[in-house]
Amino acid sequence: MTDEEFVSILRSLSLEQLDQLQNNLEVKVQEKKRKIEKRKAAMKVPPRKTSDVEEMADQMGLDLSSLMREISRR
Repeated sequence: MTDEEFVSILRSLSLEQLDQLQNNLEVKVQEKKRKIEKRKAAMKVPPRKTSDVEEMADQMGLDLSSLMREISRR
């Protein structure tokens, strides 16, 4: 889709539809920011036992080996 096609589609929408689109985008941006902050917070707290490590990996959306690689990078 080119920019021109995208703009054409947006122009065909009513003000209410554009407002709803903007609101939906803002919600998605906020959700993504929260997810990123949650990952950052999970990396700051060191785990104390094996179940904590597994929980930390789940919170970050990683499996254990991916989590270990991420930790070793830091």
